[in-house]
Amino acid sequence: MNNCIKIIEKMNAIQYRINLNDKKPKNFGTNQRLYQSEIHFIDAIGISEEMNASQLSSKLDITNGAVTQFAQKLIQKKLIKKYKKETNKKEVYFKLTEQGKIAYENHKAFHKKLDDKIIEYLKGLNPEQIEGLLGLIAIADKYLPKL
Repeated sequence: MNNCIKIIEKMNAIQYRINLNDKKPKNFGTNQRLYQSEIHFIDAIGISEEMNASQLSSKLDITNGAVTQFAQKLIQKKLIKKYKKETNKKEVYFKLTEQGKIAYENHKAFHKKLDDKIIEYLKGLNPEQIEGLLGLIAIADKYLPKL
């Protein structure tokens, strides 16, 4: 039972750190500090040149108004720009600026480093241990509120 309490305490501490981390802007290799929501907006645009407001709204599960607000902030920070296609003057599209691409790549590198460490650890586990972890994750997923 003591190890069960330790696991729960560690999971709670990690969740708390993640929540605090999400509230602090970070540097992703540019002169602009970005909040988690902003870097995830940049990540959703990615290297694609075909991302419009409706697609971003759907991908990020936010309203079109929220897309407009995020876009304006990131345009002011010179991390994204908006444009219209010659063939469709009605639809607004977004793409990353050079600085936006730097932030995107640094964000990807952060996740790759973390993912690589987790994968390295998981490869050392046997199938029963993997199933145990999946069961733990399933419980957390079921009981944590959905956004």
